[in-house]
Amino acid sequence: MLSNFVANLRKANCLVAGGMFFYISPGHMLLETDLLLRQVRSHPVFLTHTAVVILPPTDMALMLVEILKRHGVQTIIDANAGTILREIQLFFPELVFDVGQAHWKLIRPDNSPRVIGDLFPLNFGWALRSEEFMAQTIRTHEVWGATAGQRPLREALDQIPGDPAFLARVKAQKYAVIQIKSVTGNGTVRLLPGEVYKPALEFLRDNGYAIVLGGREPMPEVFREFDVWDYPRSPFASPKNDFYLFAHAAVGLVSPSGAGLFCDTLGTPCCQIGSWTLIPHPSEKTLVVPSRLKVRATGEVLTFSQQAAGLVAGYDPVLGPAPFNSAVYEDIPPDAEDIERGLRESLRPFPQPAHPAQATIRALDPVGMWRIAASRFSPAFLNRYPEFIA
Repeated sequence: MLSNFVANLRKANCLVAGGMFFYISPGHMLLETDLLLRQVRSHPVFLTHTAVVILPPTDMALMLVEILKRHGVQTIIDANAGTILREIQLFFPELVFDVGQAHWKLIRPDNSPRVIGDLFPLNFGWALRSEEFMAQTIRTHEVWGATAGQRPLREALDQIPGDPAFLARVKAQKYAVIQIKSVTGNGTVRLLPGEVYKPALEFLRDNGYAIVLGGREPMPEVFREFDVWDYPRSPFASPKNDFYLFAHAAVGLVSPSGAGLFCDTLGTPCCQIGSWTLIPHPSEKTLVVPSRLKVRATGEVLTFSQQAAGLVAGYDPVLGPAPFNSAVYEDIPPDAEDIERGLRESLRPFPQPAHPAQATIRALDPVGMWRIAASRFSPAFLNRYPEFIA
């Protein structure tokens, strides 16, 4: 069966999109699908080859198939998608175009010597070394730079019929989507209390914005004071409606979560708060209000370049770029003022003038991601904490 499929791929000059295997992660699915569509437009290999995407029959995947089909990408839905992709990537790597954003691969990233310790325990994938993972992230930002101003996911979404009742509701008002975290991990060291959002919610309410809780997390009790629509508990909540919810929002206020990439890929202005990893978002419409780090033993607060370098130094080949060393560091999350100011800035018309310190940050970046990323740190954050770039 597989041999016939491979033969047909070769005959039709097709390349399979590789690396798309975290099917429960909206962040991976969004960024990888968007990256593939940008590569279809900008990479020379797709002048002579057709992209093929193989996905399982999940609600999120089915929505992405609708988007991919409108860009001429061949799609296959199969319950055994993971197994099929693994076999192709392991045994026929020449038929794979990698768009994966994970820190491990089902195909060897190169021909350099690797040992059994480089195998990730899950499905025996090859773990990327820190410099390889950072290079992968940088390449993604390079592709975004080569396709600046384009939003392939939004272009397709506008052609896909949605639920009329839901669309009527979201189009009837200007609104902000708030997406929070209810578990720690990845870029989140500690959960932000609901009270820290109050000034931002007050600003939105006082300026005529409706407020919607996105994602699937439980609503903080304080949000109920602001008549926040609990979309996750509504009959409308679905992966398909998530696209429309973020696409039609005036702004997103998001946590370090893959759900925040709905804003980036759909072109919605966004303020991302509370990430300690300092991994930039890809969109020029995203402002970042990060968590800073303090050394427990000395009380020293790290500068941008120290914190960015620490991401590489603390990289784990199994856990990737986000294991937080709580024995050495304490995080300093953004406070209510940081969040409210960042939200205000995100609502200003684009393009916005860059803060003078942003150029300094690009020059100081020891990793290279911020040198080419389109997203920026909140100017208000840089003004308030000048020691961050000292």
